[in-house]
Amino acid sequence: MFTRIRKSVLAATAVGVVTATLALVAIATPASAYGKANWQLTFAATGTFPSTGNGTGFWGWCDLGGGVTSGTTGDCQITQYVHSAAGSGFTCHESLDLTAWTGTGGTFLITGTGKVTPVSLTDACLGIFPGSSPFTDVNSGIPSTPGHFNFGVAAIFPGAVGEFNATVTQVP
Repeated sequence: MFTRIRKSVLAATAVGVVTATLALVAIATPASAYGKANWQLTFAATGTFPSTGNGTGFWGWCDLGGGVTSGTTGDCQITQYVHSAAGSGFTCHESLDLTAWTGTGGTFLITGTGKVTPVSLTDACLGIFPGSSPFTDVNSGIPSTPGHFNFGVAAIFPGAVGEFNATVTQVP
């Protein structure tokens, strides 16, 4: 009886150790599609236009690789929304494949191509940011120095009330 219990406990412990090891490897292994990231950017903004019922916002992240002050690889994932009191508007997702970036001018400039989901919103979504696909040297507005930044939302959505935040991390 005790042998059976001991074997069950040892088997459960072994499964737990293997599962924990795999989880640690998965967490510690960087995404390999673009190589090691040198910078990680996160950003979010939300704004409403008082007494109109209209609102807009976005959130997203970027991994920039291939160098410390500039590079040749990167990935950005951004979700945007535009809502109005009349019930119209849209929500879309952008996937940006970066082929070049630089952070030498105080903010990150990015170059690459973008895809939108749903595809029917490609013009509307890319029209907000980065403007088109392909795009070249688009100013992200995100500072190219590590830190957490709180910007006024009116800088990107004139007349809006809300917030715009970004966090920039240089990866050692």
